[in-house]
Amino acid sequence: MSKRYLCSTFALTIAFSLGPVHDRLARGYTPESQEVKAMVDKGVAFIEKNFGKDDSDKYLGGVCICALACYAQSGDDRHPLVQKALAQLRSEAQKGFANDGHANYSLGIALIMLGDLDPVLYRKEVEAILSEVYKRQQPGGAWSYPSFQTGDTSQTQFAGLGMWMAHRQGIQVRQDVVERLGNWLIRTQAPDGAFGYQGKDPGSFTRIPQERTSTSMGVAGTATLYVCGELLGFIEDPRVMKARLTLPPAITPVIDRKLANVTSVVDRGRWQVAVKAGNAWCERNCGVEARDPRAGYHQQYYYMYAIERYWAFRELSEGKDVKEPAWYNAGVDYLRKNQAPDGSWEKGEQGPSIDTAFATLFLLRSSKRALTRIVLEQGRLTGGKGLKADMSTASVNSKGQVVTADPTKSVTELLSMLDDPEAPANEYSSGLPDKLVLSADPKQRSLELVRLRRMLVNGSYEARLTSAKTLGTLRDLESVPALIFALSDPDYRVVLAARDSLRFMSRKPAGFGLEITDNTRPEKTEWMKAQQQWTEWLLSVKPDSELIE
Repeated sequence: MSKRYLCSTFALTIAFSLGPVHDRLARGYTPESQEVKAMVDKGVAFIEKNFGKDDSDKYLGGVCICALACYAQSGDDRHPLVQKALAQLRSEAQKGFANDGHANYSLGIALIMLGDLDPVLYRKEVEAILSEVYKRQQPGGAWSYPSFQTGDTSQTQFAGLGMWMAHRQGIQVRQDVVERLGNWLIRTQAPDGAFGYQGKDPGSFTRIPQERTSTSMGVAGTATLYVCGELLGFIEDPRVMKARLTLPPAITPVIDRKLANVTSVVDRGRWQVAVKAGNAWCERNCGVEARDPRAGYHQQYYYMYAIERYWAFRELSEGKDVKEPAWYNAGVDYLRKNQAPDGSWEKGEQGPSIDTAFATLFLLRSSKRALTRIVLEQGRLTGGKGLKADMSTASVNSKGQVVTADPTKSVTELLSMLDDPEAPANEYSSGLPDKLVLSADPKQRSLELVRLRRMLVNGSYEARLTSAKTLGTLRDLESVPALIFALSDPDYRVVLAARDSLRFMSRKPAGFGLEITDNTRPEKTEWMKAQQQWTEWLLSVKPDSELIE
């Protein structure tokens, strides 16, 4: 056993929940470990060779999860399975999404895949899926099979995660849908913190025993509580937490009180109690192997993908970054022992390609990688091939292309370039990312924010657009007046960026209207009305705000 684990109470706690894993803890794995890469490569090779041979592969969710695994391994958005998934998605959207037993899984997994690829490039497809997801939500707040009256925790987790992926990357998500989801999860949690397969809704917040609780549903329900908490503003911006050097209590995130009143429909205290209970249950029960009360029913690799998601959201919420967690080490060892000579894994009802995709996504820690990129780095680093070593200023532009600013330029130099009216236009197109990654030093970042606010008001088009996008990456109320002012910008692209930044900062995904169509600037009456509504909101949370005339 390494000294690192002997010194880590957290690791030992999880190791205890996993059982006798002393031999596993002797080796620390990461997705970059050679053993892990070898398993992943063999798994993806199997998917590429065998996809389509099983009946489950024909469903949209089946092709999307396999495409996601291939893309996560290669970073190639032209991969044949990725293109097949996109083609099937567009075809189903055009003729109407199927509403069979696999439908809700398919919609959620498709949203996850598009979020990994590029939600800007595929915005039309994302919005079409979201519209379908909304229609299928039950009145109680969950998703389930067409003929079922009870909500299905398994299907519901994918709907929630799909909405989170869309929201976190600037696409509007309906708050009332998230609120109903959050309250359903709180109501259907068992007294001991577990979740059942089909949630029995008591109609109140008095917990009742649930049927067919399992490890898969425990991590699914708790992870989705985290998703709702982030969407509803119950979790502080992880980048702020990370910058503090000290960690907050496990499930008592410090909330920015000015932004806490996002919803009055879901009670934050109830949510905190539910997450704490879910975490405690998972720590007691969730080891490396799935446990389900149905005899002969196995969803091992589906479970492993779910537990990877759970820990990704939990670590993000708690501001932790555990490089070689015990649960991952145990999972890698399990997968090493159970990978077939042809590279596949299979132990369930999904078929070998889908099971292999689930196992591959676990090994790659795909959820953690996506959360790190979307939330902490605020850049969409697709693939990373051919990019310069310094990725701090890399991003993806509106065309889905990876761009990297000159690594020799600091953020200050990039700001100076934006602020210089004499700077050649080609410098912007070749060397400037859509969003700047600001300094981690609070004093330096404060100066950068002041400069961005000024450029948003009176800078060049490139400066205004970059400022509007960058200011939206931090929930900073001091930047709101400049963003409100930018709603009157003569260029519709700046207006769109400012509007989306305001929605993200306020945690109001619907915002106050100001829909932009046909790539034209909104009418004066429209943007003035939106400015007034955003001003009223700002003064309600920060009465001493200084507005820009």
